[in-house]
Amino acid sequence: MSRGDAERVADIFEVANELAEVVAVGREPFLASLLHIRAAERLLEIIGEASNALSDGYKERHREVAWRDVVALRNLLAHHYHRIDPEQVWQIAATAVPEVVEKLEGR
Repeated sequence: MSRGDAERVADIFEVANELAEVVAVGREPFLASLLHIRAAERLLEIIGEASNALSDGYKERHREVAWRDVVALRNLLAHHYHRIDPEQVWQIAATAVPEVVEKLEGR
């Protein structure tokens, strides 16, 4: 049974909440902790995978989200892990993901 847009968006919200917990330690402790960095990378991969599985119609109705960038990040994390900058992971996890959630929630 295939999962629909509502389930995928719920996944994004759930993982975004988990990601908020990971970055709640603050920038410096986050960057000093490989465990936090790897956790954030994995959660960002999940967000990218869920985003990739959303219907074209859903993405069209929510053009305010840069879906291609979200999916591209997932591919970068999964396939070009050696090129990942922890500072960028922090910025995306701490700033960009909450912005996406706000857009999807209509705030």
